[in-house]
Amino acid sequence: MTDPYQWRESVLSTRSLSYVSNMDAADSILRPSTMRKNTLTSISSDYAEEDFHDALTQVPSTDNLPPSVFDSPLFRLPRDLRLHIYSYLLTSSQNIFWPTEHQSHHLAPQLLRTCRPIYEEAAHVLYQTNTPTFAHPSDANIFAHALSNRSFAELIPHITLRIRSNDTRLWTGWFNTNAAERSLVRDLPGLRQLTIRYRGPRWQPSLNEKANADLWLKDPKLQEIILSVRKCVAEVRLLLCVRLPEEMAEEIARGMGQGEEGEEKMPHVMFRRWVWLNGCHIRVEPLGRDDDV
Repeated sequence: MTDPYQWRESVLSTRSLSYVSNMDAADSILRPSTMRKNTLTSISSDYAEEDFHDALTQVPSTDNLPPSVFDSPLFRLPRDLRLHIYSYLLTSSQNIFWPTEHQSHHLAPQLLRTCRPIYEEAAHVLYQTNTPTFAHPSDANIFAHALSNRSFAELIPHITLRIRSNDTRLWTGWFNTNAAERSLVRDLPGLRQLTIRYRGPRWQPSLNEKANADLWLKDPKLQEIILSVRKCVAEVRLLLCVRLPEEMAEEIARGMGQGEEGEEKMPHVMFRRWVWLNGCHIRVEPLGRDDDV
């Protein structure tokens, strides 16, 4: 039997992590939680958020239910309706920071402990419809290896990474390696979309908007991250999280830049919509409260 506390620390961790049991890990995510375009060619301003969550089409069938649930009102419902109920109880519209305790996100993980048939039919929904968020590669690594069922790691289609420029080498080491015990590709083999919140650029008051953006795009650490990660995931979205002047941050928050007035005030495309940068979708976003964590 596998020791549930064997993952006391990530194999090549650069910092100490407390032990995480298999059940603790499963609960933690519930509790907390090719044609290359020109670098500055804009993507449509109404670039829609992709639907990362297709769990309802991938949950295994449970047509042969055990006698213990034959009389259950829940299992008398059509299977599709049951799956919608599971999705409602096990899906959060917010990113789930891991490891962070005491953030329920209005999820109901206790549902999975009700009985084995519900667990087998609903557990997949949890991992396919939520977006784990990590601030260190060791967190992502230990999360993947400490799951109660390792196959769940293959079901996660989308994650968010919060990367500081000073930690670039920590992340690129995880992106570049193919080591079985520690790598993005091996830890999360089902990953299709990746969002990176990159904190590094600084607003230079002496420069205008375009000059600031051009300076950020030349950041060698940013380029290193992009070149490393784009070979691991099919789609990468990278947000440059910058502490912008208050007026500019408010304009972006109000969605300005979509029309002529916004274009006049914010002429540089990165401040208004996604652009294509070396294989990644990229744009500027005002630094948020969570980015200071």
